[in-house]
Amino acid sequence: MPELTVAEEVVLIALDDQTGGGKARLGLDWAVAGAAIVELALTQRIAVAEDDLVTVLDPAPTGVGHLDAVLTGADGVKVPKLLRRTRHGAPGRTIAALVERGVLQQKRTWLLGVLPAHRYPAGEGAAEAEVRARLTGTVLNGRTPDERTAALIGVLHAAKLWRRAVPTGERKQVRRRMAEIAKGQSVSPAVRKAIVRTQAAIAAMAAASSSG
Repeated sequence: MPELTVAEEVVLIALDDQTGGGKARLGLDWAVAGAAIVELALTQRIAVAEDDLVTVLDPAPTGVGHLDAVLTGADGVKVPKLLRRTRHGAPGRTIAALVERGVLQQKRTWLLGVLPAHRYPAGEGAAEAEVRARLTGTVLNGRTPDERTAALIGVLHAAKLWRRAVPTGERKQVRRRMAEIAKGQSVSPAVRKAIVRTQAAIAAMAAASSSG
């Protein structure tokens, strides 16, 4: 199976494996949209300047819906504005990609026996197991993260998904370790700049949403 995007990994962590619930989790839309920005930086499709301005380095479509939704029209736009533009459909587009790949299942349910709804329980479990093994090894066992894992942890930390990311381990220790990795030097300077700016925007936007 091709490597998951950071956005797909965030969704796998956020959703409940058994019930498939969690799509409407507070702040998930910001986190998934932000993870798509980070993915595009990791793959050198975009660069983020000190003033948060995005420059598209390679405008060719990626063929991945949740990435192309961000890449299209990103040039010359600041990170917060790009997040606002793309967050609403970000979880849905990313879930659709995971369903298409068989990583998630789509099941129809009924709320109060009347209103139709969809849940997305785990399908093929190896992908999520690999992601969780990387997180556990890095956060609990002190393994030095690779660039992609550090980027994922940075987004999860900004979105306050600590317990979803690492359910075991002492809560304060997990949060502290994820914060250290989010601020660390496990990524290249160019990618780190994109991650830091995106983290800040996610945190600010999610806080504004919760207070509003």
